[in-house]
Amino acid sequence: MAREGREFTHFYATAGVCAPSRASLMTGSYEQCVGMRFNPRGDQVLRPVSPYGLRSDESTIAEVLKTRGYATTIIGKRRLGTRPEFLPTRQGFDSFFEIPYSDDMTQALGVRNQGRFGRGSRPPLPLVENETMIEAPVDRNLLTKHYNDRALRFIAVNRRKPFFLYLSQAMPAPFAVEDIDWSVGRILDKLVELDLAENTFVMWASDNGAPPARDPDSPAHDSNKPLYVRGYTTAEGAFRVSTIMWWPGKIPANTISGELITTMELLPTLAVWAGAELPADRRVDGQDAAPVILGEKGARSPHKIFYYCERDVAAENSEIVARLEELAEEARKDLGDRGRPGANQRRPAGSKIPNR
Repeated sequence: MAREGREFTHFYATAGVCAPSRASLMTGSYEQCVGMRFNPRGDQVLRPVSPYGLRSDESTIAEVLKTRGYATTIIGKRRLGTRPEFLPTRQGFDSFFEIPYSDDMTQALGVRNQGRFGRGSRPPLPLVENETMIEAPVDRNLLTKHYNDRALRFIAVNRRKPFFLYLSQAMPAPFAVEDIDWSVGRILDKLVELDLAENTFVMWASDNGAPPARDPDSPAHDSNKPLYVRGYTTAEGAFRVSTIMWWPGKIPANTISGELITTMELLPTLAVWAGAELPADRRVDGQDAAPVILGEKGARSPHKIFYYCERDVAAENSEIVARLEELAEEARKDLGDRGRPGANQRRPAGSKIPNR
């Protein structure tokens, strides 16, 4: 895929954990703005039987593309709420086939974590299709194959119309990486077979860096080296993720870009390509990144500033710190901070908790 497409060495998620990161990808906004940075029951992520989720009045990529006649589906992990009003079919997707949270959130893990994340038993790990239970507990060993088969079927059924497929593999760990490699290969081959390759944009990326292992030097949970630290933190290794984009005839083959772009760019960029309008009643933080993606000469990052946290090197860089403090104050006014609401924050669904 990299030989035929473009690798991005400075591509960023907006969070080091999945639920807020995926909220940004779906809405094109910082997770603080859509109320998905924190919830009192699960900290930064949404756990089974959580009452929280992405607000139904937020505009998702799927909803934007539906205005241009796109068929839409989500296959895999979405992690944006399990109550009926939060389900994908209520937020722009025609269909979905998913585990509604992480595939490791089993009943056994729920028993161990009851003291941390509330009381009550956790249901068997479910596989759900369009609000119907397919299997519980699901056989996790077959998830990649199930997801891939569904993705190929969706592509074939919708080959004569524009479509948006959000395929999110459940377990991209070292022991499963060959399955995912096989899955991506089958999808690209299917696009070529159906003569869709030159009319289909494909992006491969992660929602956050590899999670921590007890031994920081252990490769058991993969590694983010040479970036600093692992996922689930606020360091470079949690936010900066491997990314490849593929579009034969449009994206220059075998190229590398070092320009900074983020998951938030997906919604506005796809909207431009589809001829769709962005939501008019709120600000979208992402920017059209088409010139960078397509390798246009002189194209630069669409961001003057990208807000996230990093390793503390303040003592050695006092002048840079002063400049960053000014920018950080702008961010606090906009996105908020602990105990300080931001001008562009919207409350999370299912909660009366204050903005954070």
